[in-house]
Formats: sequence, C-alpha cells, structure tokens
Amino acid sequence: MIDGDPVVSTYEVRTAPAIERVAAVGSGRARQQVTLTTRVAGVIEDVLFQGGDKVEAGQPLIRLSSEQEAIAVESAEAQRQQAFDAVERYKQLTEGAVSRVTRADADTALKVADAALRRARDDVERMTIRAPFSGIVGLTDLDTGDYLAIGTPVATLDDRSTIVIEFTVPEAAAPAIKIGMPVRATLAARPGEIHNGSVRAVGTRIDPVTRTLTVRGEVPNPDMSLIPGSTFSVSVQLTGDESPVVPGLAIQWDRAGAYVWRVTAENTVERINAAILARDGDRVFIDAALKAGDKIVHEGGGFLRPGQQVREAGS
Repeated sequence: MIDGDPVVSTYEVRTAPAIERVAAVGSGRARQQVTLTTRVAGVIEDVLFQGGDKVEAGQPLIRLSSEQEAIAVESAEAQRQQAFDAVERYKQLTEGAVSRVTRADADTALKVADAALRRARDDVERMTIRAPFSGIVGLTDLDTGDYLAIGTPVATLDDRSTIVIEFTVPEAAAPAIKIGMPVRATLAARPGEIHNGSVRAVGTRIDPVTRTLTVRGEVPNPDMSLIPGSTFSVSVQLTGDESPVVPGLAIQWDRAGAYVWRVTAENTVERINAAILARDGDRVFIDAALKAGDKIVHEGGGFLRPGQQVREAGS
C-alpha cells in the first residue's frame, strides 16, 4: 500500500430477510358499518341524535309513537294476571274439587298469557331504534312527526376505531400474502402521513378475469381522522430469504448492471455483481456472492478498477 492509493470508506456486510413491498390502491371502510332501518311502521316521536354524534351501543336514536303498543302491554298484563290468579286459586282447592283437565287448561292459559305479554313488551321496544354498536352516526333528514314505513333507512352508523382497506394483489404475489403481515397505507390527500396496520384477511380464490387476489388490511384509527370510503395507497411488506444488506451508496452501476467492490485481505478490490432485490430506506437487499462480515467499499468506489489497491479512511 502506498500513499497514492485511493482512500475509501468501507462497510461490513450484514444479512437479513429481504423486504419486498407489493403496492396497490384500495378503498377503506369502517370496521363495522350499518344502515339503520325501522322494523315497524310508525310516527316519529323524537329524534335523539345529530349527524356526527358519537353514540354507544344500545343508545336510543329514534323513538316512534308507541301509545297503542303501551295499551297492548297493559291489556296483556291484565290477562296474564287473570290467568295467574286462576292457577293460584285452583291450587288452594282440595284435590278433586277441580278436574285435572281444568287445572291443565289454567296452566296452559298462564303460559299463553306470559308469551302474549312478552310479545307486547317487545312491540314497545321495537318502537325505539337503538345503536347496535358504538360508533359515529351519520346525517339524517328525519324529524318529529315524520311517518316511517317498515324498512325505511334512518341513518348510517360506523365504528371508525379501525379502518378496513380492501385491495388486490397480483397472482404472482398471492402465495406470499399472510395474515398479520405489515401494511402501510397513505391517503392521496395527505401522502406524507403513513398509517401502519396489518393484513386482516386474505381471499381464497384468484379472480379468473383480473388474475388478482383480494386482501383486507386493518389500520388503527384512534383519532377518527380516516374517513370510510377514502382511497388509500397501500403496500404490504413481504419477507423473503436471507440476503446481503448494503448501503445504497455502495452500489455502483455500468452497462453490465449493478455491482459492489469487495475489499480483500490484501486491501485490493474485487468486483462483485449484484442484483437488487428490494430497498428499505438507505438499505438495499441484493443477490450477490457476499457473506456476512465481508468488507465492501461504501464511499469512494466510483473510479476503482479490479485488483486496485485501496486505503481505508482513517488508517
């Protein structure tokens, strides 16, 4: 080694599972979402929410007028009490005073009255539309006094605590997609914001027309900033085989392709051809005849030639 030898900085090669990313565009939806409808017909007595309200599971949202249903409950309660009194009265009588058939009829009448009362109370409960789960309720144009037919849409309800993004991946990538793999999602409107999640579900069939597989990713949304229906750019991180990892600056290019300079024990350089497998920031995963611990030129390799003597910076 002489003072005129080129000075280079070096890097010790490491190996790691190659990280590959499959990119796609997908549409987001709430983890749970439903369009609330009426199960019975009636006139609105009270609207108990405004669009955008956060509601809890079981919270009343709309009450329909239930006067007739309340009267039916009172009638059913009276009939049930009457049937109960008859059964109790027959119990007080001595054996043989009332036939077994009469006692059995009274027991049956009480059971029928119990069922009728439960049905009447259920009819009253049906006049109140409740949130089936916690979430954010959508806009409504309904108001007190409006008549609702059975099945009338009332409002939407979304559990936005998690956003589910549905997208497709090419057939070639399908075997590598597994539940739990990391997913990275960004909004077109806010590309600088990265939302990290994971694969939640994987389809079981390749689409025969598009030759793609449907995948669903899940992204936490604790601040509710992500809106269902939004379009997301999505990438799934796949883990490949163990490969050499080198800095991006160590990669050199010429007409033959990519390569790196390996520094030998004699401080000469040897060209090692490389194929780029994946990039992760400044880290580059390559397919090359390198092993962990090999020393390569990190910076200063632009004008080297095979077999040339080099000097490490700081030596």
